Amino acid sequence: MQVALTMDFRNPDGEPWQQFWEDRLWLMTEAEAMGFDCLLVQEHFFQPDGYAPSVPIFLTALIERTSTARIGSYTYILPLHHAAQLAQETAVLDHLSGGRLDVTVGAGHNPKEYIAWGYSPKTRPSRMEEGLTVLKKAWTERPFSFHGKYYNLDDIGVAPEPCQRPHPPLWVAATAPPAAERAGRHGAHLHGASIDPEFHEAYLRGRREAGLDPATARISNAWSVTVTEEDPEAVWARNRESYQRRWSYYSEIRADMGDAELEYGLQADGLDRYREFELIGPAKEVIETLRGFKDSMPITDFVHSGPAAGISIRDEAWRDLKAFADEVMPALKSW
Repeated sequence: MQVALTMDFRNPDGEPWQQFWEDRLWLMTEAEAMGFDCLLVQEHFFQPDGYAPSVPIFLTALIERTSTARIGSYTYILPLHHAAQLAQETAVLDHLSGGRLDVTVGAGHNPKEYIAWGYSPKTRPSRMEEGLTVLKKAWTERPFSFHGKYYNLDDIGVAPEPCQRPHPPLWVAATAPPAAERAGRHGAHLHGASIDPEFHEAYLRGRREAGLDPATARISNAWSVTVTEEDPEAVWARNRESYQRRWSYYSEIRADMGDAELEYGLQADGLDRYREFELIGPAKEVIETLRGFKDSMPITDFVHSGPAAGISIRDEAWRDLKAFADEVMPALKSW
């Protein structure tokens, strides 16, 4: 398995922004030294806590500070970008990184972001469908034309070409079967957030319908993990506000969009809401839990969700990540 790290880049406590960004760049460079294979940067817009950074700007800084880990988006909200412009932007990043770029795109799940652009959230699927087609054409055809509901392009030439050929590895982030099926039809790898067997079957079915070998697919799932010998409930209690803030955001925006609650498959009956979303415990128990998911899901990649906002980056967050890298990651990479 490949192991990636992402972070949500929220600043709820109002830290000075320069130090805030510096701390997170520092942690990601530390993660490269710890052996993480990929470092992924999230995207949102108009959030009062700054969630999340401008992806190309942060990736440019990350490129300058790393040399071996792959870097990428997690995710560009594709319908809120002009897909041909995004092809140009990512091609530049691909060259700057020496061909280390992965590109993840998704439809997003915050209706306020769509409304701010003047789009109906109901157009997510159709905008995503056209955006994927235009993005791939812009990377690979010079010139290209496309005529659809949202794009009307004639003889568009996008330069530079990507460093990687035919283009950087393309991933689609998805949480529901229709989005997973779309990712498969477009030949993208899948960054998933679902334990539902139908979700993965929809993705593989999409690849088969497109004439693509399902065995060539890469499929990830993300979990929030804390490796510790401390009592897990003490860790939860200490960071409860940070954990609750992380997950309540997703619950609220997904409810506003009409999307189902995320489900991570962890059991925590009788505990606080969202407690089941945090996998906290000693390395042996974490490995056993993740092994169970690996055995029941066709995943090839693991995404570590990173520290929740409010946890000290250079103290507790670094210790947690180092424990994961030293005690759990070797097992994951051997699967």
